[in-house]
Amino acid sequence: MAAVFEVDASSMPVNEDLAKERATASFNVTELTHILDGGPEKTRRRKELEHLVLTDPVFKNQDVLYMNKSEAYDHAVHKSVRLIQLRKKYLWSDEEAELVAQKINASEEAFTLHRDMFMPALERLCTDEQKAKWLPLAINHHIIGTYAQTELGHGTNLMKLETTATFDANNEEFVLNTPRISSMKWWPGALGKSSTHAIVLAQLTIGTRHYGLQAFIVPLRSLEDHTPLPGVHVGDIGPKLTLSHVDNGFLILKNVRIPRENMLMRNAIVTRDGKFIALKGDKSNYSTMMYVRVMITRWAFGILSRAIVTGVRYSAVRRQSSLKLSGDELQILDYQAQQYKIFPAVAAMYSIFFTSQRMTKAYNDSLPELLNGNNALLAEFHSQSSAMKALCGEISAEHVEIMRRALGGHGFMKLSGLTDLHHASLVLITIEGENTVLYQQTARYILKQLAAAVSGEHVRGTSAYLGQSFDDIRQIESEADCRDLDLLLNLYKKMAQRIVSQTGQHLQADLEAGLPKDEAWNKNMVSLVRAAKVSGKHAITSFSNVEALRNLKGTASPELVTVLSKLCCLFSLYVIETNSGHFLETEAISSVQLEIIRRAEMQLLQEIRPEAVALVDAVDVPDECLKSALGCYDGNVYERMYAAALNEPMNKSEVHPSYYKYIRGLLRGTVSKL
Repeated sequence: MAAVFEVDASSMPVNEDLAKERATASFNVTELTHILDGGPEKTRRRKELEHLVLTDPVFKNQDVLYMNKSEAYDHAVHKSVRLIQLRKKYLWSDEEAELVAQKINASEEAFTLHRDMFMPALERLCTDEQKAKWLPLAINHHIIGTYAQTELGHGTNLMKLETTATFDANNEEFVLNTPRISSMKWWPGALGKSSTHAIVLAQLTIGTRHYGLQAFIVPLRSLEDHTPLPGVHVGDIGPKLTLSHVDNGFLILKNVRIPRENMLMRNAIVTRDGKFIALKGDKSNYSTMMYVRVMITRWAFGILSRAIVTGVRYSAVRRQSSLKLSGDELQILDYQAQQYKIFPAVAAMYSIFFTSQRMTKAYNDSLPELLNGNNALLAEFHSQSSAMKALCGEISAEHVEIMRRALGGHGFMKLSGLTDLHHASLVLITIEGENTVLYQQTARYILKQLAAAVSGEHVRGTSAYLGQSFDDIRQIESEADCRDLDLLLNLYKKMAQRIVSQTGQHLQADLEAGLPKDEAWNKNMVSLVRAAKVSGKHAITSFSNVEALRNLKGTASPELVTVLSKLCCLFSLYVIETNSGHFLETEAISSVQLEIIRRAEMQLLQEIRPEAVALVDAVDVPDECLKSALGCYDGNVYERMYAAALNEPMNKSEVHPSYYKYIRGLLRGTVSKL
């Protein structure tokens, strides 16, 4: 179909409204970009990598909008292989390769689990001898691996996984089986068609004794022709809500034999004669899982930031209606209702960024001790990674959907990019631990910390507030008080402490009444999840927002700190307002103070308004990575939408075949009667 209007948006000037918006910012956009990237040098290097990748023919002018599942997978494999070639050619570091895969390639690759789970598991669970064998193969992609933990019948309850590994001492082999239909591995990415090997989590049996869950390297496919090996039945699980380019798979094992050395033996050993020797607490096996949960906080930022870049830019370009009968149409970003949809999302985006930054640093700093079995440190970090994975994922999903709705009918179209981002955000809720289960894991930890605080012990870390008194804290008396982050933080602490304490009291009362532990837990499960959530929201406010701002005050410009402080305040107030029941019932605030908070929110919307476009420009996502006709940097939205419509396969011909098959006969009255 020929174009009637000009569709080459790249040759047009930047939209006037968007250009004016960029001129109103009070801070230096590049300075904020450097913070998001981790420094000027990293920004410079990222741009070099972007140019290198996005000008490569494999990545240039790609149009994935109309691809089916098989085509999307093929395209992702093509790009993944090209990225591996580029990494080898230009000697990218691990950090640079991850940057390319996640930001520049927008995570549209086929072998994500090879990098994010298979190789980290080898690093953390292998002996030095095993690393010497397997890591070079994985690093050089002579094998492609995945991490097969979740089963059709069990996910988060790892102790009940059903895949078995039985040791055959005569042959020094493990025999792996998935004995029931519920035992088959289900969901691992890159399992269906890509991976040659998998780290399989299975229940170890030696003779008549069971030794719990262990990790094994299992070859899946021939390295000659990629066909499944004997006893291995593997395939793709079928269409999903999103991520059609990833071959999530199922795996059935029938008497698959692997050498004894294929058990990952950093933490436990099976000797040649069949003796099981535990070297370290099996909790260190959780290090890979916690690493992925930290990674998910980064994914949450990546997904949400793309949605917000699109939402803010489009809202600055789109004009709709007028407040005056004879007035010009307004930018929809000027409407307060639109601002209240978008600006809290911008604030949430930066909150998730600082949360992820802090979690990543904490993990890297503590990893040596985690691997050496420091269970006290492990318990704290396991609790935090569980809560932050769950909360960041939920916050991202919530605001991406708000953003999609904020864009009206155009946000419903795939060309907006928002539908795919919305679906991608939903993955975060169940991947690597369903959130309700994760919150319960956090609840177990904070209740132990509460018991310690009640007993007079000094509680540290993210639970320190449980041992503090907030009876006489200063209260909100004016809108100015809503800018006092220390005051707001104390409100969060008071609210969280009282809800956690109430939950603990109810649970203890049921136990003292004679209710078994499991029944008492189930009776209070909703309250326990609630306690974990409010504790997590306190942690995001305290250890991410407020702490991050304090660190920036000595290094960033005053103008930038001022803008980020406003975002921090808006995020804190928005969470109070949208969770006001928690704060009111714990008397952290009153109904009068809630009204003050609402007025302060509206004032902050006005102050953030001139900064909005600059705040999303700082994320610095190239149009090729954003993949949104509505969020393009130049704001030429309508031209890009029209061009995308012309590429619709149904528009390749003026008349669709269905006309000749059905419609022509209907119009001419020649359709056969029933």
